[in-house]
Amino acid sequence: MLILRGLIVALAGFSFIFLPGAIVTFPSRRGLHFEPNILLWGMGVLFVGLFPAYFLTSLLRMVLFGDRFPESTMLLAFSFLASLVAAVFIEVGKYLVLRWRQIPPPRLLGSGIMLGIGVGLLTNVFQGISLVSAGFRLALGDHSAPDLAGIASQAWTDLILSLLALNIYRIAVVSLSAALGGLVAQALLRARLRWLWVAVLINAVAAWSYSAIGAGLGNDSLGAIVAALVYQGVVAGFALYWLIRQAPALQDQP
Repeated sequence: MLILRGLIVALAGFSFIFLPGAIVTFPSRRGLHFEPNILLWGMGVLFVGLFPAYFLTSLLRMVLFGDRFPESTMLLAFSFLASLVAAVFIEVGKYLVLRWRQIPPPRLLGSGIMLGIGVGLLTNVFQGISLVSAGFRLALGDHSAPDLAGIASQAWTDLILSLLALNIYRIAVVSLSAALGGLVAQALLRARLRWLWVAVLINAVAAWSYSAIGAGLGNDSLGAIVAALVYQGVVAGFALYWLIRQAPALQDQP
């Protein structure tokens, strides 16, 4: 049974890495042009934006709390602040890339969505790689590490739901990032920065609420897993619905 458990974990890891991109681009596949350069720019936005975001968050934590780690209500409040800081760097980074590249207006929406896909695809991708590695190690009978021992002893229901929740979360992250890239593009198309700040707020609330569910219900509890599964499913559904609604505009671009 350990071999089967390992193969399921490895399969979930491959799904975590590759499935979200296919799902997100499927609704608008006829109009969304695949632009590798924009996709890579999106990955660069995440890579570059996270460094100052993490530095500023750490600095704020030290200024506000010193050597103490925030607890309970203050922890949730600081978690939202950290999510907001990261959201500002990521969404403003998308905006600056789209503006700097001087993309023609008919292609701006599609480029914004593709830029967002690039950001989403790189987010937490190493978690999928670690799942693949853990799965193959389990299949070979290795459960010496504490995390592998935990997976080996986890109840089947908890394991399947946890892996499903992780994949739904991943789809939600990529689809929401793509939709937010479209909103950032709207800020340039309509010459109204409020669309950029709407994208920042949605990004921050989505990231914070996911961590708040885990903090409130317990990250390893079955209730938290189910709640996260439902919540991320709703987020992914709304984001994919918005992307589907953009398909006619994407088909009009040259």
